[in-house]
Amino acid sequence: MSKAISVVVIGRSLSQQERTHLRSSSQTPLAIVAELPNAPQVLDELNRLRPQAALVLLNGDLHHSFQLVERIHQELPATAVICSSEDNSPDVILQSFRSGAVEFLRQPLAESEIATVFAKIEHSVARPEESHLARVIAVYASKGGCGTTFVTANLAASLARLTRKRACVVDLNLQAGDQPLYLGLEPNYSIHDIVRNFDRLDEQLMANYLTQRSKLLSLLAAPTEIGKDEDIRVEHVTRAIALLRAQVDFVVIDPPRMLNEITIAALDAADDLILLLTLDIPAIRSAKRTLDIFNRLGYDKKRIKVVINRFSKTPEFDLKQVEKVLETSVFATIANDYQAAIASINVGEPLVLSKTQSRVINDFNLIAGKLTGFREETELPEAPRPAKSGWTSIFGGKR
Repeated sequence: MSKAISVVVIGRSLSQQERTHLRSSSQTPLAIVAELPNAPQVLDELNRLRPQAALVLLNGDLHHSFQLVERIHQELPATAVICSSEDNSPDVILQSFRSGAVEFLRQPLAESEIATVFAKIEHSVARPEESHLARVIAVYASKGGCGTTFVTANLAASLARLTRKRACVVDLNLQAGDQPLYLGLEPNYSIHDIVRNFDRLDEQLMANYLTQRSKLLSLLAAPTEIGKDEDIRVEHVTRAIALLRAQVDFVVIDPPRMLNEITIAALDAADDLILLLTLDIPAIRSAKRTLDIFNRLGYDKKRIKVVINRFSKTPEFDLKQVEKVLETSVFATIANDYQAAIASINVGEPLVLSKTQSRVINDFNLIAGKLTGFREETELPEAPRPAKSGWTSIFGGKR
């Protein structure tokens, strides 16, 4: 699958329906990296983000909007400008093209037009390999107790260690973020500082709010003070992710389980959605419901990677049967090694960075390798496999 085209939306924030429609209608993968108002600082943001496409939603002062389109065309020639408006008169469409737009989308957005426009854009814009754009990975479990915090911290550490590139964890558990405990950090700043300085937020200020664990691994922490989470909005999260895309190589998000606007915005921004579950009936049923929700949200199935945490082969659960229930393949498994995992949490060190001999470390490196194409030169030996025996359907009854 080709890498996603980075898109910045200008004029207003998209509704959830519009965002889903845009993603699902385009046959080309799209990464909406920011949604910006039609304001003077837009050009500064575009110069930092260097998106491959800018979708300008024409509203209000059309003269001002066309001036902006013209400036984007002049100052960022590698960014394809697409205008969109409810006013589909010939004058508006003609002026859009005269100002520098390469395509025009009528509103409400039509599926056929979206597919056609972005198919053309795909062949004309610079590909992600030619410009820096971080890979965004969200680790999501719709049921508690699946180990998302542990998996997020260790996956980010494994990506950094394996590729020798920069990885940043974003803790979006705004009421009870525990990533500092798992990474062994004491943050001085959090995502709430973005709220306080949103009007002057840029790449340099964003970097100041990160807590560094090492040269290659950092954290954007959740607020520590009670009530601060109530100030954080979707635009704060999307701007933070967009700025991080421009300065690190991997953004690994630990979102809350509740599917609110912030969670969905984070999942929308992700290039890879890791759906985490454990081998028990409630978690499997919850994962099945989540996959159905992802389908309704228009998420490409190729983005979704099902990962089973605390995995061990048992007669009660057959992996192929789980795949049949979920109607999708299992991307990877993470071994069950409670003692090693809890020891790493207690000392505040990701397990993959420790000298512990654990199959879990190898599993994280395999996942990081499958996501990036990198491979470890050596691997730990396979854990012993139990003898085969009959198994029982996860929904009851012998098979």
